[in-house]
Amino acid sequence: MRAALLTIVFAVFASIAPALAATVHEKDSTGSGDYFIEGVREYCAGDYRTAGDLLALSLEEDPENDAACYYLALIMLSDNDTDKALAFLERASSLDPSNQWYRLTAARIFTGIGENGQAAEILQELIDTDPGKSEYYYELTDILVRNNDLDKALETLGKIEQLRGVSEVTANARYEILMRQGRLDEAEQAAKVLDSDFPSPHTALLLGDLYKSRYDDSTALQYYRRALEMDPDFTPAYFGIAETCRMRRDFFGFFKNINVFLSSPEMSPTMKADYIQEIIFASGMVPVFRPQVDTLIICTLNAHPSDTAILVLAGSYFAAVDSSDKGMEILRRNMELHPDVRSARSAYMGQLYYRQQWDTLIPVAAETVRLFPDDYPLAELLAVAYWQSGRIQDAIEVYLHILRHLPEGHPMTINCCACLGDLYHEAGNSRKAYSYYEKGLKIDDNYNPILNNYAYFLSEERRNLKKAVEMSRKTVLNEPENSTYLDTYGWLMYLTGEYEEAEKYLKKAMIYGGKESAVILDHYAEALFALKKYNLAFLYWSNADKLDPGLGLSRKIAERREESNRKR
Repeated sequence: MRAALLTIVFAVFASIAPALAATVHEKDSTGSGDYFIEGVREYCAGDYRTAGDLLALSLEEDPENDAACYYLALIMLSDNDTDKALAFLERASSLDPSNQWYRLTAARIFTGIGENGQAAEILQELIDTDPGKSEYYYELTDILVRNNDLDKALETLGKIEQLRGVSEVTANARYEILMRQGRLDEAEQAAKVLDSDFPSPHTALLLGDLYKSRYDDSTALQYYRRALEMDPDFTPAYFGIAETCRMRRDFFGFFKNINVFLSSPEMSPTMKADYIQEIIFASGMVPVFRPQVDTLIICTLNAHPSDTAILVLAGSYFAAVDSSDKGMEILRRNMELHPDVRSARSAYMGQLYYRQQWDTLIPVAAETVRLFPDDYPLAELLAVAYWQSGRIQDAIEVYLHILRHLPEGHPMTINCCACLGDLYHEAGNSRKAYSYYEKGLKIDDNYNPILNNYAYFLSEERRNLKKAVEMSRKTVLNEPENSTYLDTYGWLMYLTGEYEEAEKYLKKAMIYGGKESAVILDHYAEALFALKKYNLAFLYWSNADKLDPGLGLSRKIAERREESNRKR
């Protein structure tokens, strides 16, 4: 908002710059006048630095040069130094109180930086000085609406109409203010007057929207169709008809009209993307009206073939349904069209990650990290892709790079420590693995991923089991329904000879999803065997062997059968 307003202010300034230069009072100092003229010339040419130096010299020789103050204010504004800009404008106004433009410019700057109260005060002073100038009333009305001082805004509109008569602008503003106040009956009357005095597709649309909001579908449709009679290309009316049809559950009419709206390149692509996300996707239309939604997405894509928001929407949609190749192609094209746009890259990389296409993800992620070296979550995608591809050392290097550059206290730090611990363990370097686990636990000694993996790896080495038990106990207290944590703790209970506790926790692990893990089934069978529940133990070993023959449990089962026969 601020940037847009300042752009408007600069545009107005540029249009009046020559006139202001021409009206400067002649000064006694010839040097001051020369500096001023050259300064204005450099300003108009866009060389603000040189212009500022020249105008400062002009003002130094002639401290009463109000126009030089004005131009210096503009130069300060170009550097977003609004305090100095306002100070120069205040000085210009004090030197020439009759020049209302200086005060109006200050009011616009105050509006641009959100100081609406001060802007309103200046405009009111200008109105008091020149009550016949309607321009001030328009700007004051806008500020009053922003401040939600709606009654005073209506009063100011009335003064404009007294000066200039009722216009389409004032009538439309009155309608909008009444709608914001919830004075719907008065708003309806204002809209009807507007439609009677200034009939247009826009006024018909206003009435259509008003009646639609009151669930008077038939009247709403009449006004929307009237808008299209006046202008068949008035796209917003098609949107109004589509929404009315949707409310009526007339989906044939809805898709027919919404596609006209979505096919218009003039309509905002961001607004379309939000609408599709919030209305089409969220309402559950996709499974019921899949072909129609496909067409709807294609219409939108054809209207905005290079807009990144639409490309992400279309690509993600087709990737999510059964056109994954099409979706991935759209997302890849979006990234190629917008190589420096972070969201375009992250959308494509996210889908590659979801599909576990590591070989494709690695070069894209590596390039993205070069472009956005401070985007650590995107860098982690590269680390994960290396990890899943078996390039353990490359993954370690990426995590180490992230860890070196993370700001102190960054929330990713502990996760990096956890992942480095896992990676170093996978690389066979337990010393470094445990070192990074310890670093992570110094940040948060209750961090479950580290506690669990650290405990489990100690259990594999059959050492420091007391410490492992303490760490694992924390995880099951924190997440009592996590099958992985329950399995680790149950296995540690088994290793420390607490067979009944082991059975208890491993059984819980199975209840909460552990039946899908051959390792958990194997651990449970071991606990059952230790408790001499042989038949049940062999049942679970058999299930584990079927689930993952790669564990090589068949030999173990045979050995345990011989052992159980001896013990019976």
